[in-house]
Amino acid sequence: MDTREVLVEQQLIGPDKGVPYLGPPKTDKSYRTAPLSASAAEAVKLHREMYPPREIEIEDRTDPRNPRTRKARLMFLSEVNAPVRRGSWAKAWARIVRRANKLLEEWGSPLRVPEGTTLHDLRHFFASVLIKHGATVKKVQRLLGHAKPSITWDLYVHLWEDDEDDTADIIDAVLA
Repeated sequence: MDTREVLVEQQLIGPDKGVPYLGPPKTDKSYRTAPLSASAAEAVKLHREMYPPREIEIEDRTDPRNPRTRKARLMFLSEVNAPVRRGSWAKAWARIVRRANKLLEEWGSPLRVPEGTTLHDLRHFFASVLIKHGATVKKVQRLLGHAKPSITWDLYVHLWEDDEDDTADIIDAVLA
C-alpha cells in the first residue's frame, strides 16, 4: 500500500454454480496498474489490520494451459475462510449500504446511498468523477481496463458533453 497502486494480474471468478477459482482478467487491457487514492489506501490498510489476508488452497486457471491448485493469500474471505461468492458480496454490500445510510442520518447529513445502488455502481461513480475533473477517454479506459476506448466512450459520452458550444471562440482564438 506504500506505493498506492493496485496491480491487476488475475481475478477471483465466482461462478453461480461450482467452486470459485482464480482466472485471468477479462481482456488484455484489463491487466493494469491502477493508482489508489490516499483514503482508499488507508481503508485497505485498516482492513488488512482488522482482517489479515489468509492463505487458502484455490484452483488457479490464470494460465488456461496449466491450471493448478495452489496457495493464495486473499484479503476478502467468507466467515468460513472461503473465497467470497458473488451472492455473498451482494448481501455484504446491502449491509454496508444500510449501515452507511444509518450513519449519515445519525450525523445529520442529507446524503444517502441511493436505493438500488450496487457495488458495480462504484465503478461508474469512479469513472464519472474522473471525467468530471478532466480525465481523457484514454485515461478512463486504461483505469477501467476496457478493451477499447470506444467501450468507454459509448458508456460515458454524455459526461464529456458540454452545455455550451465554444467551438466558434476556439477558431477565433486560433485565427487571431
